Amino acid sequence: MKFINHEFKRKNCRLCGSDNLKNVYSFNKNPVGDDYLKNYKKVNKYDLKLNICKNCKFVQLSNVIDPKVVYGEYLYVTQTSHGLSEHFKRLSKYLIESKIVKKKTKVLEIGSNDGTLLKFFKKYCDALVAVDPAAHLFIDKKITNIGDHFSYQLSKKILKQNGKFQTIIANNVLANIDDLNNIFKGVKNIIDKNGHLIIETFSLYGVLKKNLIDNIYHEHLSYFTIESLKKFAKKYNFYLKDVKFLEVKGGSLRFIFKEGYLKESKKIFKSIEKEKRITNNIERKFKNLQKQNNENSIRLNSFLNNKKKQLKNVAGFGASVGTTTLIYDFKLENKINYIFDNEKRRFNLYCPGTKIKVLNPNLIKKYDLDYIVIFAWRYADIIIKRNKHLFNKKTKFVLPLPKFKIL
Repeated sequence: MKFINHEFKRKNCRLCGSDNLKNVYSFNKNPVGDDYLKNYKKVNKYDLKLNICKNCKFVQLSNVIDPKVVYGEYLYVTQTSHGLSEHFKRLSKYLIESKIVKKKTKVLEIGSNDGTLLKFFKKYCDALVAVDPAAHLFIDKKITNIGDHFSYQLSKKILKQNGKFQTIIANNVLANIDDLNNIFKGVKNIIDKNGHLIIETFSLYGVLKKNLIDNIYHEHLSYFTIESLKKFAKKYNFYLKDVKFLEVKGGSLRFIFKEGYLKESKKIFKSIEKEKRITNNIERKFKNLQKQNNENSIRLNSFLNNKKKQLKNVAGFGASVGTTTLIYDFKLENKINYIFDNEKRRFNLYCPGTKIKVLNPNLIKKYDLDYIVIFAWRYADIIIKRNKHLFNKKTKFVLPLPKFKIL
C-alpha cells in the first residue's frame, strides 16, 4: 500500500475484491477526527465518502489514512466511553459462564486500548496478551502488552513466544482495519483448533436505523452486516456460532465465531432477517439520510446565526472524533468557540484544525451559557443529569441529531 500525502485510495472492495464501487453518502472533507491539538494550526483534510460494493453490497470508506497519522497521539480510552467498561464486564462474565473462556484458556485481545476488558479476566486466566499500537495507555504485570498493529507477520512472532490461543477477541477494531484478509490470516495462524473468535463492531444497521453519521470518520473503514462478515469469515474456516445486536456505541453487533464447521442456528437466520428490514435498499436509504442531515445542518446553522445576532452565549458539549465529523460536515468551525468535555486528557486542546477549545465542565458557570449544543447527543440525558449542578437554570440544550431539536 502506497500512501500519497498520508492517504491511500482503494479501488476495490475490502471484502470481495470487486472494483464495482458506488458512492452512497458524501461528507465535507474532514481532518483526522481525534487529532486534538495543544495549539491551533491548519491541518490536512481528507475525503470522507461511503461507497457500496455493487457486487456484495458491503458499505465502506475507500480512502485509507496512514495509521501512523490516525493513531499517533491517540486520545480515546475505553474507560471514558459511557457504559463501555460495564459492558465489557458483562461480556467477560458471559464468556466465562458459557465456558468460551475457561481456567486454562489463553486469551489474546486485538485492539486492547487501555486494557479494560482483559483486566476482568485477570483473576481467572493466567495467560493474557494485549495487542494495540497505543500500548502506552496501560501497564499491567499480569498482561503481556504488545505495542503494535496486529497482522499476519506479527502473529508469527506471537505464536513463537506464546503458542496458540483458545480465545481471541477483537472489539471495536475490525472496522478500523483496511487489510481484513491479513488480519484473518493472522488470527487463523494463532488460534487453537475449535477456538473462538469474538468480534464486536459498529454496524451498518446502527447507522441507518439511528442516523449515526457522527460514527462515520476515517478510523471506521467498514460498516458490517451479519451476512457480509459471516461470508467473509468462512473463507478462513470460521463459522458463526452466535450473533447479538448491542446498544453499545449506538448500534453494534457481537459475533462469536468458532474455528471449524458449525451448523447455523435459527437465531442467526432470524437476526439476519431482522437486520435486512433496515439494511435493504441501501442506496435509497442513504439518499434519504443525506437529505435529512442536510436539513439538520441548515436548521442548526440558522439557529446559531440567529443566536449570535441576539448576542446569546452558545457552547458545545462532547469533544470526540465524532464531534469533528459534525463540525466539518455541518460547517460549524466558526460557529462554536468552546466545547466542554469530561475527559481530562482533552482539556485545553483544540478541535482539529479549528480554534474551538475544549474546557473543563467545572468552568461552565463562568461562561453564563444560554445554549449548549450537545455533540454527544446519544448521551444527552446522562450529560444533563451528571452536570446538572453546573448548568444555569436558563440554559437550554440543542441536539444536532438524529433530528435537530431544542430541549
